Parts: sequence; C-alpha cells; structure tokens
Amino acid sequence: MNGIRITLRALLVATVLSALSCGRPKAVATDGYRALLVYSKEDRFRVAVRGERARISGNVDGSEIVRVVRPDLGKSWQFRPSTKKIFESRWEPTDEAVPGYPLEPRFDAEAYADRFGGTIRRADDGTHGLHPCERWRLTLPSGDVVTIWVARDLDRLVVRIEHAKKDAGDEYQPFTDTQLLDVQVGAKEGLFEPPNGYTRVGSYEDLGK
Repeated sequence: MNGIRITLRALLVATVLSALSCGRPKAVATDGYRALLVYSKEDRFRVAVRGERARISGNVDGSEIVRVVRPDLGKSWQFRPSTKKIFESRWEPTDEAVPGYPLEPRFDAEAYADRFGGTIRRADDGTHGLHPCERWRLTLPSGDVVTIWVARDLDRLVVRIEHAKKDAGDEYQPFTDTQLLDVQVGAKEGLFEPPNGYTRVGSYEDLGK
C-alpha cells in the first residue's frame, strides 16, 4: 500500500509540475496576435499587435514597407527591407496604426462611436470564420451604416468592419468590407523593435531612393 501511495503522490506532483511548466494558455489581450488585414484581393497587410504596440507590413510602390508603432516610446518607424532604409517620426496620441480600424482587443463600442460622432447599438450575433461574434451597428452622421464584428473568443477583437452607403434609391449598398483573417495568438517582442543595420533617412519619400 505504501508503494501505491508513493506512486500516486509522485504522479500528482508530476501532473502539477507539468501544468506549471506549460504555463497559462496564450490570449490575445496578454500575448498579442498576428493576422492578415484584408481590404480587397489586392490590398492585404500583415499585422502584429501586442498591447498598444503594432506592426503593419505590405507591398507599397513595388516593394515591402513595414511600419512599427510604439506609443509607449512616442515613436513610429517605417522601413523598406529592399533598400535597408528607415524613417523615424514622432508618434502622436491622434495617430492610428490603421486609420479607422481598431487593432487592439477589448473593443469599446461607445468609445468607438464617439470618435465618429455616431450612435451605436448591439445588433445581433454572427460567426466570422470559426469565431463567435457580437455584431454592432454604428450609424454615422452622414447616414452611412457600419457593422462591426467583435470576436468573443479573441478577447473582443474586431475581426470585420462592413461599411454601407445609401444609393439613389435610398437603399443601403456595400461600400467597403475590411476583415482580419488567420488570427494567430501570440506576437514576439522583437517584432516591435526597429531593425539594425539600416540607414536613417529624413522623410518617407527617401525610403525608396
């Protein structure tokens, strides 16, 4: 019997140690995420977000350009890997990594509506990919309507924004449809640092020269 008790105790200790070594499950709110931000078939950007820090990259003017936003440092960097040039600028509180699209989790519906002077209400539920979502309906002062998809399983991350306008017949028609696809939980700290070995330039235009 003593041998059985010792074996069971050892198994219990091993189970606890294994759980501790694995750590907590990763979450968007604490560990960030990587995803693909899609405006259209041609306009697609890779994004990485961790807290208020963000990195966006995509092909612009024939080659890849990367932007790293660091509100904690009051800085923003843009660089082209093809030319090995980097442009540093000051980050302002009004700056957005992606204008109009909230990349951070924990979506605040009322705060988002206030930015545009609109009114917002909870519409219904839906599914985007495999993600169960709340859908919010934002009415803008212009009369345009925006539907915002908020993924409950991704710490209330916005995964889709549909913008509709009225046509001549007073019917709403799709205008834009922006989606956050292939969301992978976790973004390494190094993604939000400027690269080494790049030549500093004085303007965005100089990045391509």
